Amino acid sequence: MKRCLSFVLTVLLLLSFCTFASSDDQNGYVISEHRCGREHCYWETPMDITNTEAVWGMLTAPYIMVQGDGREQLYLYSEPDAASTPVGEVTTDTQGVHVLETLDNGWTKVECYSSSFHDSKVGAWNQLVTGYLPTELLVECTPNPSLGLVVDKLNQRLYVFSEGQLLDVLAVSTGLPNEKQPYNETRSGQYRITSKTGGFRSDDLYCALAFRFNSGDLVHEVPYVERDNGKKYYGRTEPKLGTRASHGCIRVQRKRTPSSMNMNWLWKNLKVGNPILIWEDAPGRSIPYPDPETVLYYRAKDSEYYHRSPECFNRYKENFPTDTFLYSQLDEEPFASLTMCNYCYPPLRKGEIDLINQAHLPGASVSTAEGDNQ
Repeated sequence: MKRCLSFVLTVLLLLSFCTFASSDDQNGYVISEHRCGREHCYWETPMDITNTEAVWGMLTAPYIMVQGDGREQLYLYSEPDAASTPVGEVTTDTQGVHVLETLDNGWTKVECYSSSFHDSKVGAWNQLVTGYLPTELLVECTPNPSLGLVVDKLNQRLYVFSEGQLLDVLAVSTGLPNEKQPYNETRSGQYRITSKTGGFRSDDLYCALAFRFNSGDLVHEVPYVERDNGKKYYGRTEPKLGTRASHGCIRVQRKRTPSSMNMNWLWKNLKVGNPILIWEDAPGRSIPYPDPETVLYYRAKDSEYYHRSPECFNRYKENFPTDTFLYSQLDEEPFASLTMCNYCYPPLRKGEIDLINQAHLPGASVSTAEGDNQ
């Protein structure tokens, strides 16, 4: 019975957030054109969240990383020679690299997203770079398979997996770069949780429940400003969930989903060594429309929000949204005036999806603006 309920939840989540795309759809976007021969390779597996078997394979498969202390960055060189020009940086003890060729002179050709931070002399912030590393520094890492996370920067969602199943989906805010601060971009790639950091302050924002996964990049609860009366004010950051807003960290919703998941749940259940994959919102990727027959929920007598579940903590139990309509009706009245629930985060409207997809057409660049620290 438990397995059956888990299967039903997975199907509902996939229906709510995805459509079942054909193999030539943009859902099949692959990062690398190179082939390394490793099974379930992050760099060679299509970015398709509906393929839970493939995603779980990526999350749990051993990968190649660089030895180090977890906070250090090493240069990738343009040639198999430490005297050559650095082309990027990689974070040790966490970040995965795609091995392209192992040479007989002690060097290995790899590719990865450059993990340069604000103080980098190389730059190449979050660029997919190809370079050389000393072979002796490369080791195989086996992730802790108790939980796995996928963060998709295209739709600003975090997907939580366990035992091969999608458990739930949370809204996030990843980094928002601008012309003066291109290093605000959350580094894409393959990582593992390296430490349970806890809360920290960034200017006037307090960021609670933080996990480190890539030196200066952390996963933490959406931050708040502490008022003079001691109350927490989330009004500056919480409305931005589901869009880019941070200086590189990944902000996660604090409000509980219908399955009671939020950042506090992750704090209690994530472990050091759990894998986290960050998918790049590269030009050429697109968000597919949800199935038109996807069922959404609301309350006809006092409609304000639309929901993806009839049991949502946005409402008290006696006021659960029991009335239903289909996603295909979302832009029709009276549903067109409903607001997306910021607890259960149902699917975006077609118009909202279109705006994101247009910004990510081949040759387009993601717009930049000012964001908040962390």
